[in-house]
Order: sequence, then structure tokens, then C-alpha cells
Amino acid sequence: ELAAMLASIDEGVGALVAKLEELGIAGNTLLVFTSDNGGETGVTTNGYLRGGKSQLYEGGIRVPMIACWPGRAKAGAVCETPVSSIDLYPGLLDAAGLAAPRGHTVDGVSFLPLLARPQARLKRDALYWHYPLEKPHFLGGRSAGALRKEDWKLIEFFDTDSAELYNLKADPGEHNDLAAAEPARVKAMRQDLAAWRSAVIPAPSSPARK
Repeated sequence: ELAAMLASIDEGVGALVAKLEELGIAGNTLLVFTSDNGGETGVTTNGYLRGGKSQLYEGGIRVPMIACWPGRAKAGAVCETPVSSIDLYPGLLDAAGLAAPRGHTVDGVSFLPLLARPQARLKRDALYWHYPLEKPHFLGGRSAGALRKEDWKLIEFFDTDSAELYNLKADPGEHNDLAAAEPARVKAMRQDLAAWRSAVIPAPSSPARK
């Protein structure tokens, strides 16, 4: 089934590109291919990455992203700068030469600079994840949040009020938990994560509004 799905996607992308070329607009079209989460363990493999779908380890959140824009994106280039799905909206606005509506809050940042300069850095301090669950996910995920700052990544587990810390540059497979060795960093990153949640997560609706 997985092979059939991949073949179907490949055929669909091929048909889309062929139509763009037929219409003469392929050179003025930005194509982006990505995924919403990592592969489900048990039926596929995420290589050296730990975990998979439903988890905040890299196997669950690190996915491919491929961009093609003739004359604008550097062909064959590999970019190591992290990009999130929240960057698609501002990036596509940027590609179209448009600005977000006035007063409209945009969570991500434009990924467009990376197409021409794959070694560039995006203008943000950190990436955040929030994945609250009432009970463990059937695929193994736990109620948790995560924060990545440069090479450092913290995962905070809500069910046990505990945290794990990894240096993704030295340990992309997340095998060496450094939380015990870096208590000050853990404390600071947990505070940053809590501040972000307080700033962006809306309060529960009152019964009168339901």
C-alpha cells in the first residue's frame, strides 16, 4: 500500500508539472512538496531518527521539504536550516509579492530567502511544538511540548512533568539525554516554552459561548 501511495503521488506530481509546462507557466510557479509528520513506525522506517508519527522526537516531526522554482531556487542545493509548516503561508505570500493583511498575526516566517541562499538563517529565535493529549496516542505519542533553539532541543512531557534535552548537531538521533548535565539550560528552556504557551494558546471557551 505504501509503495502504491508513493507511485500515485509521483504520477500526480508529474501530471501537475506537465500541465504547468503545457500552459507555459512552469517557470513562474513555485512547487513545494512536504509532509505533515514523520513516518509511522512499524510500517516504515525513519532511518537514524528516533520515534515517528505522534511523537515529538525527530522521527515524528522532521520531514522532507522540496521546493522547485526555475530561476529562483538553486537547483540541487541542500538546506540544513529548519523550516516549519507555519512558514508556508508567509513564504507563499512573499513569493506572490503580497503582504499579510493589516493586523493579521502570522506565526511563521518566510522561507523564500533559503531558495536562493540555502545557507541563510531565518529571522526567528526558536521553534515550538504543543501536543496535548488526554491519554497516550495509540502509536506511542505522549502529551508533550517541545522547543528548539539553534542546536538545542527540549521535550517536556506533561504527564510526568519531566524534560529531555538533546544537542541535535552532535546527536540528531536523540540517544543522549543531556537534561541531568545541563539543568540551567533545561530550566531556561522550560520557562521559554511556558511563556510561549501563555502567549499563544487561547483560554478555554466559557460555557456561555459553547
